[in-house]
Amino acid sequence: MIKEIVTPLVFFMILLLVINSKRYFKSASISKNVLLIGFSLKAFSAILFGYLFKTRMLSGGDTYVYFDDANIVHSAMLQNPFIYLKLLIGFNDFTPVPSIMQPYTETMHFWFDSSNYFVVRVNAFIRLFSFGVYNVHAIIFSFLSFFGTYNLYLFFENKVYSKKMLQFILFGIPSIVFWTSGVHKEALVIFSLGIILYNLDFILKGNYTRRNLFLTIIGLVLLGYIRIYLLAFMMPLISGILFYSKFEFKKPSSVSIYLITIIACFLLLVFMDTVYPKFNFVQEFLVRRTYFLNSPGNMTFSVEHVPHNISGSLLLIWEAIINPFVRPFPSDCSNILPILASVETYLILFIIVILLFSANFKSIISNPYAMFCILFGFSTLFLIGLIVNNSGAIVRYRSIAIPFLLIGLCLTRKEPITTKIATVAVQN
Repeated sequence: MIKEIVTPLVFFMILLLVINSKRYFKSASISKNVLLIGFSLKAFSAILFGYLFKTRMLSGGDTYVYFDDANIVHSAMLQNPFIYLKLLIGFNDFTPVPSIMQPYTETMHFWFDSSNYFVVRVNAFIRLFSFGVYNVHAIIFSFLSFFGTYNLYLFFENKVYSKKMLQFILFGIPSIVFWTSGVHKEALVIFSLGIILYNLDFILKGNYTRRNLFLTIIGLVLLGYIRIYLLAFMMPLISGILFYSKFEFKKPSSVSIYLITIIACFLLLVFMDTVYPKFNFVQEFLVRRTYFLNSPGNMTFSVEHVPHNISGSLLLIWEAIINPFVRPFPSDCSNILPILASVETYLILFIIVILLFSANFKSIISNPYAMFCILFGFSTLFLIGLIVNNSGAIVRYRSIAIPFLLIGLCLTRKEPITTKIATVAVQN
């Protein structure tokens, strides 16, 4: 019992010390106290995340399945180090499984799911020094999430008209803090997105190093392992912003640039689906949607299944647009946690409406960063709306998309890179 309390506390204090002392976590636009409080909120949320699932106040239990599967991988270390390394960094999701590995793989839940097994790998690595305490994993996942969030802040800090608003979006919205901090995929997604965009910024400014290129690629690979559809949405947008910055277009809006790159990437996906039948994005979408439709839960709601006419197709599209913004309805809620989620949902919707009414759309359309955020956020929400018919799952999945949508509406007009360089030269 003492180990369960003291060990997470020691890791928490060490990471607080790292944030407080390391030069990397020093930015003129955000105080150290905000960062320390931000990480503390994430650490508390990660521990609460595990507690709520353990006590079944939240349904589902993948967070403990990741932890249990990681313990199985760890158990192989003393018995057979070679098998341990294969389980930790080798391939998975293949048959037949060698007989020497079957005692381990047969007791796992995620051996045949590459995306979920990647989270198991991360937990298996943390298990080397966590002493088998779940809350240590929670603290480390919260730090990975905090690190990614801080990198997102560094990417956007000089592009928004209100840094305080940016800090609130990334560190202050309860559902975003909660759902992106626990031992789950969302923490790793935020970590990956932060690495990608922070290092991409150096590439866009032209003062990048091999390290920035390497870390950008690593972030993209991690994102692909965790959520392949987010990588599919991200790649044309990254291509568009690189294309826009490289050639310094003056007349075309960022919309036209993104339209070109999105069409090009879509054609590439069609080509890959044709040449490599195993790589089938549409089939992956159908599998995910079928899974949710056939897995009823406490907060499941009815949706259009397979449309057979134009009206059915329009209804499906309408549901995909509306549900990620308005769920959960008060009628979906049976206890205090869903009620709080519902209240926050409408508060966020209210903020979005206010931002829409106060936004300068001409400025947004001509700003590649704003369009990047809005397109990424909305496309992610739209896919969630197409696939997910459970209000609880929607709240978790949209925790990645909502920050980008809000930030996109808070961005100022992009300053030309040539002007920025000239300003820096004059100041120096």
